[in-house]
Amino acid sequence: MKTMNKNDATPLSSPAKESIKRSGLTATDVYRTLKEMVILFKIRPEERVNESELAAALGVSRTPLREALHRLVAENMLTMVPNRGFYGRKLVRQEVFDLYELRNALEMAAIGLALERASDEAINALRDSWTAVMVHAPQRSTLELVLEDEAFHVALAQLSGNQEMAGSLEAINARIRFFRWIDLEERRTELYDDHLVILQALLERDAPRCAELVREHISQRMEDIVSFIQAGVVRLYAPH
Repeated sequence: MKTMNKNDATPLSSPAKESIKRSGLTATDVYRTLKEMVILFKIRPEERVNESELAAALGVSRTPLREALHRLVAENMLTMVPNRGFYGRKLVRQEVFDLYELRNALEMAAIGLALERASDEAINALRDSWTAVMVHAPQRSTLELVLEDEAFHVALAQLSGNQEMAGSLEAINARIRFFRWIDLEERRTELYDDHLVILQALLERDAPRCAELVREHISQRMEDIVSFIQAGVVRLYAPH
């Protein structure tokens, strides 16, 4: 594998070019496109962003591009080195652990509030929605299933009635999406049957059971973070 010099601006891979080559993008479109690239590490760790090539590929001027890059720096999705430019985020194992711990704390707090506030109708609606996801899972891509899973957990948090919790969880999920994608690719046949078990415990207002299930659901993934990262590094630097 050729060693990359992180001080050099490296060109985008062909798949990345193909995925964004369209015109007429708004500033918001540019931001969303770049954010998806960052989340899925299409901009590799510590790789310098080639602004000229990105602007040309997107068919936009440097102004909306730089605006989007600065937004991603503010969200800790990219880093910026003065007089040198923007760089892809590092793969830091402790950061991933911290994000999973924060996710765990948020979801535990949210399920506690949902036990008090969520209506039976809202719980049953979420159960029906997830059941439909399960039915169509074999036809979905891994990334689509990861997004469905994220949506489920955000919807579960929304049952707490606290939108700040739900919004924070959504932001955390975006930052760990790549690792959850790698995880799910390894175990598609085990697709989250425990979601329905959690909802049943919530419907029965069984607080101890809810807490136990949510804790196990997330902590099980925390135990595997090292293998996620190792698999992710292999995927990032494998020949295209």
